Amino acid sequence: MHIAPSFPNLSVLLVDASPHYRRIIRTMLYQAQLHRIFEAADLPSAAAIFIQKQPNIVILDWDLPDGGGPKCLAAIRSQRTSPFAKAPVLVMMERPDKRSVVQAAKLGAHEIITKPISPNNLWLHLSGIINVPRKYREANGVVTLVPRAISNAIF
Repeated sequence: MHIAPSFPNLSVLLVDASPHYRRIIRTMLYQAQLHRIFEAADLPSAAAIFIQKQPNIVILDWDLPDGGGPKCLAAIRSQRTSPFAKAPVLVMMERPDKRSVVQAAKLGAHEIITKPISPNNLWLHLSGIINVPRKYREANGVVTLVPRAISNAIF
């Protein structure tokens, strides 16, 4: 058994259509001392909560109905629709394929994790988001992440 890290004073927006899966992830987040968790089952709810609650981190199911995962990530990264375009986003995928992973990365996912998720894997990805901040660039009203290989290079 591993001891959960502690990430106090952070809030998380958890977006997944499955109440069962949200409960599983919520339990893992509680173990890491993340108690301010806002939940959404679809894109409209996620958008409203995102604007209203201004979470520190978003955990997003890529496989939301009607292409909601990519649409949600694009909306978060758009400076026209999102005042918090630089919020870290952890994308969860059930069946990651190259096209989906590339699309999520291009849309600005900080981390991509495969379902089912173990607590240790979730905590590892959260730790990466929190402790190793990524650099951003802005172009045409959209915020994108600088790839790690470039952002960590010494010039």
